[in-house]
Amino acid sequence: MRNLVKTATFAIAGLLFATSGIAAEGVATGAVNVRTGPGSGYSKVDTLHAGEQVEIGQCQAGWCYVEHDGPDGWVSANYLQPGPGSGGSGGAGDDCTFNWVIGQGFTVECGGNSVTVPGPGGWPPAPAPTPMVCIYDGPNYSGAELCGPAGSSSSNILGFWNDRISSIKVSGGAKIKLCQNPNYLGFCNTFSSNLPQLGVWLDNKASSYQTW
Repeated sequence: MRNLVKTATFAIAGLLFATSGIAAEGVATGAVNVRTGPGSGYSKVDTLHAGEQVEIGQCQAGWCYVEHDGPDGWVSANYLQPGPGSGGSGGAGDDCTFNWVIGQGFTVECGGNSVTVPGPGGWPPAPAPTPMVCIYDGPNYSGAELCGPAGSSSSNILGFWNDRISSIKVSGGAKIKLCQNPNYLGFCNTFSSNLPQLGVWLDNKASSYQTW
């Protein structure tokens, strides 16, 4: 039940934020820090007390942006539940209705749009980051930069970047293979983490590459 309420809060706030800018009413279930961004690594700006009513503007990855009598910011959705104004017709706005659907979960309808939250199951997993690769013509990620999603390759680097790659950055699980010669010949090496300067065999000497 608790997980369902959390998920319903997330869905309600997301739907309301996307339709007519209406905010959902919420209540803090306990003392919780208000932060400058959606995560515990962001700075604390205030604290909600148990039972404090807030307006939920949007939610993402288990955190919701709230407005209240104090500095506004982000709080963990684990400490929020639908407010007293979110039950029955009227809800958080005159065009919203909130209903339990037996066997399905919780449904909210606003302005002709609706969403049904399934039964308990917790928060959906955050989407995986897009694998990205960046190359630089100077050491320590300096000079000219070229970035793109993994999946590209060139068996024969032409123009500016031939024999010019000196440092690389990779993210989201991406990898890059660099080779001294065209057609992936000569000395090659595969990298799966950032490198501020390539080794002597590849620094400013790569003529072909693959990313994935």
